[in-house]
Amino acid sequence: MNFQIDRQTIKDLQLFSTRKNDPSVFAFFNRAETKGGQELLYQIFDAPSNDKEFLENRTSEIKLFHENKCFLKLNPRNIDFIEYYLILRRVPLKANLIDATYDGLSNKFNPDNDYFVITESILHICQLLLDLRQFIVEIKSFALTETLKEHLDEISEFLSSKTIVKLLEDPPEKMQDLTYSQINKFDHHFRVKEKESFRNLLTIVYEIDFLQSMSRLLDSDGLSLPTYTNSTNPVLSVSEAFHPFLQDPVKCSFEFSENCLLCFVTGPNMSGKSTFLKTMGLLVYISHLGIPVPARSLTTTIYDGIFSTINLSDDLNLGYSHFYSEVNRVKEIALKLNSDRKLVVIFDELFRGTNVKDAFDASLKIISTLAQIKDNFFFISTHILEVAENLTDNRSIIFKCFESEFIDQKPVYDFKIKNGISKERVGMQILEKENVIKILDDLIKRQKNV
Repeated sequence: MNFQIDRQTIKDLQLFSTRKNDPSVFAFFNRAETKGGQELLYQIFDAPSNDKEFLENRTSEIKLFHENKCFLKLNPRNIDFIEYYLILRRVPLKANLIDATYDGLSNKFNPDNDYFVITESILHICQLLLDLRQFIVEIKSFALTETLKEHLDEISEFLSSKTIVKLLEDPPEKMQDLTYSQINKFDHHFRVKEKESFRNLLTIVYEIDFLQSMSRLLDSDGLSLPTYTNSTNPVLSVSEAFHPFLQDPVKCSFEFSENCLLCFVTGPNMSGKSTFLKTMGLLVYISHLGIPVPARSLTTTIYDGIFSTINLSDDLNLGYSHFYSEVNRVKEIALKLNSDRKLVVIFDELFRGTNVKDAFDASLKIISTLAQIKDNFFFISTHILEVAENLTDNRSIIFKCFESEFIDQKPVYDFKIKNGISKERVGMQILEKENVIKILDDLIKRQKNV
């Protein structure tokens, strides 16, 4: 089975944009130069894996490009032109002298746009093949993965055909350098004789583009490649992690100890709890893509899925209240936990849709139960501090918190994760600072004096 994730979690983690100009994690990682490379990244982003060998192979390939700085030269505009050429409706030209002469002379006296596209594309293809040939010479001296070796062998085989060898012996630099016969011959080669092979070659080019773009992230954005462990016990160890949406993030480190499977997070509103939970969720998800993660380092076991409840909305179409939606979500995840799979589960502010007494009782019961479930990791936050205080003796729970302090009657947050349970209750302080109580008291006094 593949790595599992659902729509709610995709929405919570903001993996893809739902509206134009909305930030998305995909957009942050989308650094490929070609449209084909970008489309490949999208496919990869939409297909996390729980295959350790597959993930390690991908990280090894990215590492190869990063360490050796060996890059394929790409011209996105030229490659876009080639793609347009490959779907041209014009029937491929015939590779014989009579048809070539006829096509060439016809175009000379009555210029044809399709003929221009064909001729111009041959020049772009020639340049791409020259760049690929140079790239192979440079990269073949490095220790390659089996996948990269296979890709390079395919490229080499394509370049070794007599037609391509002839083309690259004296590469044309402008359209006038091509004879009528050559134009027909090469068009027939790329769109008929070696159509499938040439499409495979472009697919490899996009794969290289993807790998190159991921390797550059390791230099420009402070990301690192995940490390996967064979430990039979679940492992998640993170150093200096950050959320990619933040311009000046306060980085955090976190590690589940051997016997602790649940991280309980407390702290006042706006202190960083939700951002921390989203960051942990992203790290788990991105590490199962085999690409760089936003952290100085990450070591993890392979999980089978991630599920979160961070921004759960009421299901008005079904007539569900927010609390009932929360209960259904917990039930849904409980059923997934019952399938003997290793999951990471995130609950942000459990049961906010009911009264404080029900929220306390329900949260305490759910959290104390989840803390007993093996082989899964749980991140849970709450605004009800009494729940945490009632669980302090539970050795399966790690308690983390975010705090603030009032300076000049304003809450100031350092966004640093700390050990323990937050003791802060800043709601009344903020109400008083904003004069909400005074405004209401003055209103009551005015009404009494009327």
